[in-house]
Amino acid sequence: MYAGLKHSHMLFITVSIVLFQLRFFLKNLKKPIAKPLKVIPHINDTLLLITGIALAYQASINPMEHNWLLAKIIALVLYIGFGIVALKSSGIKSKLSYIIATLLFVFMVLTALKKHPFLFAL
Repeated sequence: MYAGLKHSHMLFITVSIVLFQLRFFLKNLKKPIAKPLKVIPHINDTLLLITGIALAYQASINPMEHNWLLAKIIALVLYIGFGIVALKSSGIKSKLSYIIATLLFVFMVLTALKKHPFLFAL
């Protein structure tokens, strides 16, 4: 069961970042964003969150005891905030928020892989 949850979680992660990138680039190209492209990210991100919670529960990982998971949760909240600004605003504010959101995403992935919140630590 754990392996299935983990693979599902990784799939939802991939879909999430692809959809974020696609929506940002369509917005900047001034192309209309179809209704499914506005709805599917919310469904996917809900499934992503559910699988993440289920994985932590199954592995008995408490974010208050594992700094790397707490760091991921904080980065996730920031990623959501900067992602919203990137998609809803315009100009330099949008582009800077997009870059920060993308860097936060990379941070979350690397933190999950290394199980350590400090990327420079081995």
